Amino acid sequence: PDFEREGRDVTGPVEVDFTDAILGAELTAQTLGGPVKLKIPPGTQPGARLRLAGQGIQGPDGEPGDHYVRVKVRLPRTLTDEQKKALEAFRVL
Repeated sequence: PDFEREGRDVTGPVEVDFTDAILGAELTAQTLGGPVKLKIPPGTQPGARLRLAGQGIQGPDGEPGDHYVRVKVRLPRTLTDEQKKALEAFRVL
């Protein structure tokens, strides 16, 4: 139910911690064919679409489409005083 189809291409979400979006990470994304390793580049923005080539739906000619992962960034609901202080250092004035 989380996947959307457009022709041979499929799009689905992946949730990423905000630190992984900022620093980059390697995660697992669900595709129609099962879990696939996915590299999140440093500086990935919420809503970004990352392409997994050939992981979409196979057409009548045997050529598969692509799977696109839509990045949903998870933000923490609570922070310790130390975490708040560290984040304050990144505030742009």
